Amino acid sequence: MFHIGMTQWIVGDEPLAVSCERLKRCGYNGIEFAAEPYRMDAGECRSLLEKYGLDCRSLCGIFDESRDLTADGEAGERAVQYIRDSVDFAAGVGAKIMIVVPSPVGRCVKPEGLSMERLTENAVGNVRKAADYALEKGVTLAVEAINRYETYFVNTIAKGLDFVKRVNHPAVGMMADLFHMNIEEAGLVDSLYRMRDELVHVHIADNTREAAGMGHIDFKEVLRALQRIGYEGSLTMEFMYRLSDPYSAAGISTQTGRMDRYAKQAIDYIRMTEESIQNFESEEEVR
Repeated sequence: MFHIGMTQWIVGDEPLAVSCERLKRCGYNGIEFAAEPYRMDAGECRSLLEKYGLDCRSLCGIFDESRDLTADGEAGERAVQYIRDSVDFAAGVGAKIMIVVPSPVGRCVKPEGLSMERLTENAVGNVRKAADYALEKGVTLAVEAINRYETYFVNTIAKGLDFVKRVNHPAVGMMADLFHMNIEEAGLVDSLYRMRDELVHVHIADNTREAAGMGHIDFKEVLRALQRIGYEGSLTMEFMYRLSDPYSAAGISTQTGRMDRYAKQAIDYIRMTEESIQNFESEEEVR
């Protein structure tokens, strides 16, 4: 059975205690905190984890225009420092992974006057500098490819793997986000096999970006693929409302009832799918 968590930034301005209570009630193993080291207290987070019997294996980096890893100079250094500070926060809550998006989310057009090669060189250098610090703290940076409607930069698994190869650092891997992959990849299973050597984290949402089982993604094949490639990390739910700007979720007042339904739907569907796979394999062994 996979470790199952849920990311926290999608619930808007909901108090952390409410989020943690929901996850405990629904049977989750952990929570993925937002990487917001300047407004979240690691001590408070640890207390909530202990109270509700949860763990935190990962942080979700929030990369808006103020945290631009494709920039050089002061702007690039500011993004690097944000990752360093988030790594400290990760260490404080026990997380071993921080998700990194190499360009600002929502910037869908390349900046004028800068070549892709220059932007890539900046991002590679900045991620490498941040990774040096992450390595010291025992944290892995997981590069996320997000779809073309949210970035012009790393938006496919192939581009993500090429980026990770160029960074060439032991503290840098890659994550799979099924929502983004469903838009950009010809096949989810083939993509998971292609990234198997770099895969350190997985985000789960259906093709509608709602909870697993509310769309058409074949999660049985996805889970089988993850088992076959030996993935041992967490499956982290990242469902949300149908928003054109995903980060706008952070500023809304959460509809708690809907989040309760989505959270239960997601874990129940994934656990049911796991059980179905196990039962099928047991029947095959008997035959």
